[in-house]
Amino acid sequence: MDFEKICMMFTMQEPYYGILLSSMERIPTTTHTQTMCVSRSGNVFKLYYNTNFTNTLDVDTTLEAIKHELLHIALNHFTIWNGEDKNDDEETHIIRNIAADLEVNCYINKSKMQKDFVDNICTVDKYGWKPFEGTREYFSRLYQMAQQPQPQQANAQQPQQPCNGGQGGQAQNQQQQNQQQPSNTQQQVSQSPSGGQSQQQPQQPQPTKPSSNLSKEFVKSLKSFDDHSKWPDTGTKEEQEMLQQVIDDMLVFAAEEVEKGCGSVPGELAGRIKLIREKKKPKPVADWKRYFRRYLGNEFTEFIRKSKKRPSRRFPDAAGNRHRKKSRILVGIDTSGSVSMREYREFFGQIRTLTPVADFHVIECDTMIQYEYDFTGKPNDNLHGGGGTNFQPVIDEFNKDKKKYDALVYFTDGYASIPKDTPKDTIWVISSNGDQSERKRYQVNGASVAFIPKKD
Repeated sequence: MDFEKICMMFTMQEPYYGILLSSMERIPTTTHTQTMCVSRSGNVFKLYYNTNFTNTLDVDTTLEAIKHELLHIALNHFTIWNGEDKNDDEETHIIRNIAADLEVNCYINKSKMQKDFVDNICTVDKYGWKPFEGTREYFSRLYQMAQQPQPQQANAQQPQQPCNGGQGGQAQNQQQQNQQQPSNTQQQVSQSPSGGQSQQQPQQPQPTKPSSNLSKEFVKSLKSFDDHSKWPDTGTKEEQEMLQQVIDDMLVFAAEEVEKGCGSVPGELAGRIKLIREKKKPKPVADWKRYFRRYLGNEFTEFIRKSKKRPSRRFPDAAGNRHRKKSRILVGIDTSGSVSMREYREFFGQIRTLTPVADFHVIECDTMIQYEYDFTGKPNDNLHGGGGTNFQPVIDEFNKDKKKYDALVYFTDGYASIPKDTPKDTIWVISSNGDQSERKRYQVNGASVAFIPKKD
């Protein structure tokens, strides 16, 4: 079946992951990868698939393979090592990749996949390990196994009895671990300095330190179907943070979209998304409702009209209420070179706290207007600008048609002069790293100002 048709089936069967998939570019290839891989270019993720490979798979196997790739993103495998892998030798790099696959494969339905395919992928039941213990834990175990002498490696690789797809009882898992214990924790005997014998404890893994003592034979025996070779280096700390922010935004956006359709977030990601939401939920730097009531008065209301496109929850087949915010706010965002990506994210964090108040039109501006759009809840991935700072273009846009907008909110670091014709219904929001030395300089013509708290 055509790969794009399978992607449509996947979206219907897995709505949450389907939303993630829809945000990615899908690229058929016969050169970029021999199988399938997820890669990124900047902050954009891409799914490459070799048509010679996918044509050998049945539909169900292809569906699970797609989910496998998306889970690499959802489980943070692009950022998990936080730079620890920069100096890896080839064997350590492969072990990290296999550890990531071991975690991902805990969440795919192997019973629906082709047997010859499952036989050639790494799964925790082949090692007698419990599922869902995480990439770092699996890496530590594999790393230790790769440091052991070859005979012990051979014993450690013997497949154990499957634990009902990893969902078996604790007693059965414990029994399997006990069976494996001698090969993983066998004590080694060595000569002491006095000529006697002393027992040494098993060598502990050193996950972040490359080693030339890893068994190449053991590493070659590790099996994976997908290709991680296109994964780029993690880059600088700032690039790493920005990539993590992009992934978090993708996961939360998909959750919001699937919840709008009365769907649910997959159980394996529900806890993680909850933590992201708690972390991402910024505290408002101002009492926005009180502020806008001051300028908008009774205009700070909502239109409520009946619409059959939104059925009533109480009365089946009846038209429900459709709410539309009546006020419209112009939001200016300073995108000059002095504004960092962290401050840019701060601005959008505050805009999210504003969204229950009104509808917003955003203008990104440095010395001139660079980009504008209606805010729909998701910030742009890229900052448009990077030049000097001039607040006048946005002020002029607001003053040009005061009937179009009810108020102006301008996010900036404050390192520029405040225009003399600043409207009184303006609030300046100054970034945590901005010029917060003097409140009065922003209060031109009675405008207000709010400071985002400084970071520790």
